[in-house]
Amino acid sequence: MIYLRQIFNLHPASPRTRDSFCAAAVEKFLPALPASGGALVAAWFSHDEWYSQIEHVLAFENLEGFGLFREAASASSALGEGLAELGNLAFERREELLEDLGPIPTEALAAAAEASQAQPAAVFSYAILEVAPGRLADFQALLGMAGGSLPILACWTDVAGNPDRVIDLWKGDPGGAGFAPSNEMTDAFFEPLREIAPRERIIRLHPLPYSPLQ
Repeated sequence: MIYLRQIFNLHPASPRTRDSFCAAAVEKFLPALPASGGALVAAWFSHDEWYSQIEHVLAFENLEGFGLFREAASASSALGEGLAELGNLAFERREELLEDLGPIPTEALAAAAEASQAQPAAVFSYAILEVAPGRLADFQALLGMAGGSLPILACWTDVAGNPDRVIDLWKGDPGGAGFAPSNEMTDAFFEPLREIAPRERIIRLHPLPYSPLQ
């Protein structure tokens, strides 16, 4: 699968603008999305870079599907008009193209979305890691050993851009705990991880009302 992160920095950055963005997304953008071949996986906001930054995550079967979406978005179409209306509420819009790294199965996202309709998670998180050069295969192996016991819903890497960046999507807020001394359990988790991925940052994500992941 191919994933597109659409990132919008609102102007002015306020709850009122966020409400206007949600209304425009539901009325203009989402109805035009299915015909383009894309599917909305998630919509959320965070305060990592700027207050109330909004992000859409769209999924495509392959690069050809993404290409059709780009053609529709650039044309004088309902999709293009919807994106333009969203862009009018932001001082910056940028996009990142990602792909599955594995070994988290693609089906985990759909299963989590279905489960969240009955029991919302309320918060998700990105763990964005910088893997040491040449250690991506080691990271995959480490995630394969530990991923089944962790609430990780997806693992992505850049199609083009930073070849050493990995984005893990977590259910919940793994970075929200207060201070506690290290112990054998944390050492066993972090020591092999930091050997492979020395740097990491965590972004807390709050789902918007129209997000499939809740």
